[in-house]
Amino acid sequence: MINDKNAENRKNAELRNKLYSDNHFVIIEALKEIKENGTINIIPCLFDLINEKTSDIIKKDILRLICDIKEQSAAPVLIDAISTRNFGEDTACVIATFWQSRLDFSSYLPTFIKIFIKEDYQTAIEAFTVIEESVSKISNKMQQECISILNSAADSITQEKKPLYRELVKVIAGPGF
Repeated sequence: MINDKNAENRKNAELRNKLYSDNHFVIIEALKEIKENGTINIIPCLFDLINEKTSDIIKKDILRLICDIKEQSAAPVLIDAISTRNFGEDTACVIATFWQSRLDFSSYLPTFIKIFIKEDYQTAIEAFTVIEESVSKISNKMQQECISILNSAADSITQEKKPLYRELVKVIAGPGF
């Protein structure tokens, strides 16, 4: 068990070195390797590379890789990544990977509601989709928390997002609202 963990740590360190290389071919090879044999522990490094300095080709490969994550235990790592990083112009694309992955983010709906409120229209649409995909799995308590967050932000919603906001309230409140 310890040897397995040490081997995994060495492998992740090797992959991190490749990901932070100046050579695009090395990075692309590392992404292929991660797709085949990667672990959840390498996910933060992938998000670190989504910035203005990274080429669009590599960003697209990273986003595709994130979309392909099917291990539910990756959800908290993904949430941590969007909660602790600023993706700038890439934020909408990053949020889109969450609903495209089909992971269950129902435990994290307040995070996506806050993204909906704070971010631009395109990002709000992507956050809306994540919420819509997960809302059927939330508890009554979570539903009330989400409605409360939305209600307290009602006055800060831009005119552009008002119709989407009203629809989001309906989606979370459920039938009969």
